[in-house]
Amino acid sequence: MLLWMSVSLVCQRLRELRKAIGISQEALGAQGFVSAPGWAKIENGTRQPSDELLEKLTDWMVKDGYLKARQKSRLLDELLSLKYMENLSPFVRRLACDFHRSLTFAPVLRVAESGAVYRAKRKS
Repeated sequence: MLLWMSVSLVCQRLRELRKAIGISQEALGAQGFVSAPGWAKIENGTRQPSDELLEKLTDWMVKDGYLKARQKSRLLDELLSLKYMENLSPFVRRLACDFHRSLTFAPVLRVAESGAVYRAKRKS
């Protein structure tokens, strides 16, 4: 069960990010990272995202203005940490999950804010 919890954290986080930028699985699949069915498998936890996919996703988020460049490495570190929690012992994994839940991240990473709103704020 704890293994499922660690996988669901990265999957849940990717779903939150996709919804926060206001893009569908199909539209994200059209960006060329992974197909829409592949993205659905990642979000529901039946497929693990590769490190390369996570890096391409964060690069794209910066390029399209959904994320500030200085926040990219912090988000990538968060996603990779969530992904690799599954390799930890159950006790350490539980501690890591609890610690992750206690962290606070910049609002652009936690608050659902559309890309258009973010770009408008960035221009002003």
